[in-house]
Amino acid sequence: MSIIVTDEPMLPAWAGISSSSDEELYERFQSSPHQFPSPSLLNPIDVRLIASDAVMRLGPLRDSEVFTMGYVRETSTVPVPAVLRYFGMGVLKALVMQYIPGKTLADSWAELSIWRRFLVIWAIRGHIRQLRRVRVPDTLTKTTFPGPIASEPQMCYGPMFSEYGAGPFASYDELTAWFMHKLDVNRRIRNFPPAPMTFDSSLPLVLTHLDLFPSNIILGDDGQVWLIDWEFAGFYPQWFEYASMREGWEILGRWQKSIVGFMAGYYERQLQFISCIGWALNTGVLSCSVLIWDRLAID
Repeated sequence: MSIIVTDEPMLPAWAGISSSSDEELYERFQSSPHQFPSPSLLNPIDVRLIASDAVMRLGPLRDSEVFTMGYVRETSTVPVPAVLRYFGMGVLKALVMQYIPGKTLADSWAELSIWRRFLVIWAIRGHIRQLRRVRVPDTLTKTTFPGPIASEPQMCYGPMFSEYGAGPFASYDELTAWFMHKLDVNRRIRNFPPAPMTFDSSLPLVLTHLDLFPSNIILGDDGQVWLIDWEFAGFYPQWFEYASMREGWEILGRWQKSIVGFMAGYYERQLQFISCIGWALNTGVLSCSVLIWDRLAID
């Protein structure tokens, strides 16, 4: 990922500023000209380089993202940036983490040789399989429930849910019921899908990144394939990774379906369920929200 630089002052290493107070780090963040471009206008998270080897993210961050990053580093060999500091700053949260020199897969794909592309795809496939072997930490909870890693159920966000999130879900059954309700809403309002269909809850809940797109994968100068942006990560049905990756990988061209399936496993039947309730997940939620606000305005 390219950095927007408005000036070029020398930056110290993290070791030289690690003893700084939270307020001093925030001042460094505010004055840093080394800013990463925002992934979208809707993403309120600001990312800037505050040291030669450290970046700081500021925004409505979730505690579960920070915990997940550290836990994945402890329990697997998946390359994840190290968390250096995490603190509150007013109503926002600040995360200082290791800066990974390199380029995102989105920015570098066109430059890669066929062999290098295969090695990257193979590495991502391996990362996904490692994540699926990670277990819920016993120190937090004795049971596995859907959603972010935490001691109790949390709201779930990401491409498999509505813009407003969903949950919390105390059990796999509650997650299944939520999606089946969306199917019922879609049928009552849109008369679709007409054929019998059900949410697949036969596969286990596994650790899922849920935002595994080329812009969140860094090809490091060290030769490793790094995964960043863990804000949506949590324990979800095994097929969620595939379903969430089926869009956003246009760099793969006509091979998108096959290569995504190679990385995350093929779950076309389950993806069809999500596609069929798309209205209830997105447009339907927005329509209901507008209707509620209109009624409140009238009252």
